[in-house]
Amino acid sequence: MTNEQLTAMHRLLAEYHRNLAKEAVLDIVQQYHADVAQRLADEAAQIPRRTAILERLHEREQQRMAIRSLDGPSRSCCKPWYA
Repeated sequence: MTNEQLTAMHRLLAEYHRNLAKEAVLDIVQQYHADVAQRLADEAAQIPRRTAILERLHEREQQRMAIRSLDGPSRSCCKPWYA
């Protein structure tokens, strides 16, 4: 599932719960569906941001690994803790 599909699914579910909230007779049920709709809408808005963050973290990790491979094996892993 792509991020766009995931975002669209969250938006669709948010709209569905908004409609359920409008149709609800009991206040508690209405509030529940309104809260769920808001959470889904908030989550949909965060998906692109989280994807961008993960991409940057992945790129940074790749850069670190490339630098380590150029530096050769680290000797700090072989030193005793008391040295």
